[in-house]
Amino acid sequence: MKPQQQLIRLTCFASTLMLLLGIFGCANRGAGPQGGPKDTVPPKVVSCAPVNGALHVTSKTFDIEFDELVNVNNAAQNVTISPPQQVMPTIKSRGKVIRVVFEDSLQANTTYTIEFNKAIVDNNEKNPLNSFTYVFSTGDHIDSLEISGKVIDAATLVALKDIKVGIYRDHSDSAFLKKPFDRIALTNEKGDFTVRNVSPGNYRLYALKDLSNTNFYIPTGPDIAFYDSIITPEMHLHATADTLWKTPEKLAYDSVIINTFPETYPKDLLLKSFIEVPPCRQLLKKPIRLKKTQFQLTFACPLDTLPSIELLTDSLAAKPWYCRERIQRRDSLVYWITDSTLYKQDTLKIAINYQRADSALQLVAARDTVLLVEAYNKNKKKEHAGNTLPNTPLTFKHNIGNRLEVYDTIQFAFDEPIASFQKDSIGLFILRDTTEVPVPFDVLLDDSICAVKAYLPFKKEFGKKYQLRVDSAAFVSIYGNANLHFNKPIDVKRLEDYSNLYIKFPIVPEHAIVELLDSKEQVVKRSRIVKREAAFEDLAPNRYALRMIIDANNNDKWDTGVLLEHKQPEEVYYFPKTLNLRANWDVEETWDITATPIEAQRPKDLASTKNKKR
Repeated sequence: MKPQQQLIRLTCFASTLMLLLGIFGCANRGAGPQGGPKDTVPPKVVSCAPVNGALHVTSKTFDIEFDELVNVNNAAQNVTISPPQQVMPTIKSRGKVIRVVFEDSLQANTTYTIEFNKAIVDNNEKNPLNSFTYVFSTGDHIDSLEISGKVIDAATLVALKDIKVGIYRDHSDSAFLKKPFDRIALTNEKGDFTVRNVSPGNYRLYALKDLSNTNFYIPTGPDIAFYDSIITPEMHLHATADTLWKTPEKLAYDSVIINTFPETYPKDLLLKSFIEVPPCRQLLKKPIRLKKTQFQLTFACPLDTLPSIELLTDSLAAKPWYCRERIQRRDSLVYWITDSTLYKQDTLKIAINYQRADSALQLVAARDTVLLVEAYNKNKKKEHAGNTLPNTPLTFKHNIGNRLEVYDTIQFAFDEPIASFQKDSIGLFILRDTTEVPVPFDVLLDDSICAVKAYLPFKKEFGKKYQLRVDSAAFVSIYGNANLHFNKPIDVKRLEDYSNLYIKFPIVPEHAIVELLDSKEQVVKRSRIVKREAAFEDLAPNRYALRMIIDANNNDKWDTGVLLEHKQPEEVYYFPKTLNLRANWDVEETWDITATPIEAQRPKDLASTKNKKR
């Protein structure tokens, strides 16, 4: 065989072998290399045009180049521009470049700051480039002062993210309501903010959950905060000394080097965010007559003065012809028609005299005439259900579960107001071995005229079994309906099932209320401080938190702030750790509300859900 033919054959064999190896490799992908570690490095800035920190800038187009492909994530929400723009600049990525094009005219002699926050991510793994800031000036210098701090929720002390914090040179109250911020910043995950590149001067400071991107406050319910004092940012020059020693043993020094660095103030401002109670325009909403015997009047706002009601339907009804349930909410009133000649009528005409708000929100005397029409019921057989006619059983709900808490009171909630009750027809017994021994108890109604609830308080013994019997007709309603026989065993929890908590206070603020909270931050119990101590006894084993509110106006609740009255929300403190209470344990703690800064008081293991419904 000729050498040339041998070379051709060898080449063909090599090509065939490579092809087979390639096929084998494709069929066994798991056998080969799987690539390097996952990319976790954020993109890096390569260059900017104009350069970052440029002066005398006239261009409205800015290009920022990176070392890899990048994207812009939700620029409208994540990019903060100072001064705020009436029209948000166009911010788009193309390959490795992000281009920013301003739509508004650039102001003369002004420092502009573009904070990308968490908006820039790489194209593949979405690694964010956090806190990249691009700065330029249309004048001959870059303003370099800063105002820093934190925003927390006033009621829960939760650090708030994505809150705009802005400043005004205009110190008038109306500035926050009418004008965009002069300069702004956005809080990070920890609630921290820094308003950058501020020029010398005196400023008002506000915070805003700017849902509409107006950069000023529209009083429709968003979170806001304001700082009480005028702020004057400053820069201080600090110095540190480094010693150069002649010998490693540091027995003699050669020289001392003084290092200087600037630091801006203020840097630790605390803003407490709140939601204002919106002004309420008082008016009567549509009355509802759900039963023949009952109607409900609902008002837009809680009433200061109860309305008077006149019957306009021609009738020989006796007076009074209705009774009103004891008020639970002063914006929703429930009435029961007591005269049978009236509740048997499908339609009643009444006049309601009350205080209604005019266009200036001032209360003036008003009179509304309405028709009370019984709500239509599709099921004719159940048309009169709900105890609306005589000779139907009087039903009630109760709060007796499998085991009764030692601090609970037995409660009955009736479907109709109670006209009378026979205490002798109610029996409560404690089981002593196999013998039932009568137990003293009371029967208390929630109202003397229109009672719909009855309470049976009695002295309970831990771990004991009781029996409650309510005979037929023990309770009779205003319509002559009576209850059926009711029999219920009651088990009271044992003493060792409970825990007690005692809190001592070295400092007792005036008007303090201490609240015990469950894991969902619902109030379990409340206590005033007596002799520097608050006691919470007979607690179910659980994890709890403690909060203190300073009830400055003594209305027994936490009150929010009012912007135009310069009224901050009432102060709130948290015990800085949760308490895991176990059965049959007494726990004592000392709480100095000044020992931990307000912004660090909220327990780290307490759910960070923002609870505003107080």
